Amino acid sequence: MTLDPLAGPGYHALVALSKAVDADSPLPVGLLELVRLRCSQLNGCTYCIRLHTRQALEAGERRADVVADHHTHPLFTPAERSALALAEAVTLVHEGRVPDEVLTAAIRDHGEPGAQSLIWVSLVTNAFNRLAISTRLT
Repeated sequence: MTLDPLAGPGYHALVALSKAVDADSPLPVGLLELVRLRCSQLNGCTYCIRLHTRQALEAGERRADVVADHHTHPLFTPAERSALALAEAVTLVHEGRVPDEVLTAAIRDHGEPGAQSLIWVSLVTNAFNRLAISTRLT
């Protein structure tokens, strides 16, 4: 059994929020797609993993296949690592609050607007992940 994730006004509001967050972001599209991909990986959303892998490639990002290994993979800069670490902390917030050092590193590397953008992109991605998983979107 599946449910239509596009049914109702909530989906359209979520899409509008996603577009607003993207339009306001000072960060490169490729990095945002890696953030979305990492959130989707952590949530186990197969549909969104495929979607954001494709969108990362379309944005010219060639590291989608190693994003889960960003902590140690040499292709990631310290700033990219801090962005992905913040996305992970937001996604896994049930483990406690976002650690101070993670937020501080993201602000240092991306400025307050960039860190805010990373948080919002992560929040919206997590919402889409939960919608896709809950409705069994394939």
